[in-house]
Amino acid sequence: MPIHLPRLTRREFLAKTLLVGAGASLAARLHAEQAAANPDLWALLADTHIDANRATVARGINMADHLIAVGGQVTRSGHPAGAVIAGDCAYLRGLPGDYATLIDLLAPMRAAGLPIHLMLGNHDDRDNFIAAMRATGLPAPSPLTGKQVGLIQAPRANLFLLDSLDKVNVTPGLIGEGQLAWLTGELDAHADKPAIVIAHHNLELDGAKNGIQDTAALMDALAPRKHVKAFIFGHTHVWNLARHDSGIHLVNLPPVAYVFKEGRISGWVLMALRDGGATLTLRSFDGMHPDDGKTFDLEWRN
Repeated sequence: MPIHLPRLTRREFLAKTLLVGAGASLAARLHAEQAAANPDLWALLADTHIDANRATVARGINMADHLIAVGGQVTRSGHPAGAVIAGDCAYLRGLPGDYATLIDLLAPMRAAGLPIHLMLGNHDDRDNFIAAMRATGLPAPSPLTGKQVGLIQAPRANLFLLDSLDKVNVTPGLIGEGQLAWLTGELDAHADKPAIVIAHHNLELDGAKNGIQDTAALMDALAPRKHVKAFIFGHTHVWNLARHDSGIHLVNLPPVAYVFKEGRISGWVLMALRDGGATLTLRSFDGMHPDDGKTFDLEWRN
């Protein structure tokens, strides 16, 4: 399954933070903020693009600083059940040092009680990713050889996490026949609740060639299964909401890291699941974007 980083104990957090210059006061504050998680609340992130060197700047921003800022917001957002990072965790080529730095930067979120579910994008390297996570002592099993897939069962919805990485540092993505077979089987086995499918890459619906190459096959699997309500993705670095002809919501997450055009939002989304739909709250990394705090209600198709 995609790597699931569990919450950290206070002792584990102190061991990590003392190595990188943080102190016991921070650990105590984070643990004081812990409360019972809200099982209907989820933090959705994408495109963190973390480099091994925390000082690295791309397109005028420091990616580590953005993730630190977003992490602080997430821990103060009403105790989500967990956070999902929808791919492009690493800067460009998914080097081992990128993931080591990422794990360190995620420690405060984990210390505040959030498990984190990490997915793969085209700037990740599957082997380096798995090796880095195994170095933390965590297993990395997957029910599908060659892909990191998984299922999160929440009270009001099932979250299906896909692996759309095809080739490292090559833009388009691919689901593949094996993953499609796994997905359809799992969707059919868990048809009792709404299904939310998450991948890194966008669908190719407008003739572009930078998203999921086998979009038609994917939508042939999703569209007729009426319990599939939303497809969530990153990759484009553009926040957007749309709806497929089938009625499935298409949620394009903003990047945690840089944007490609001035004025677009960099940040994350808080998803609150409810009966019959979900409410999304858009957050900018610094709280300064004019769209920060806007909410969007999604009603599930029948």
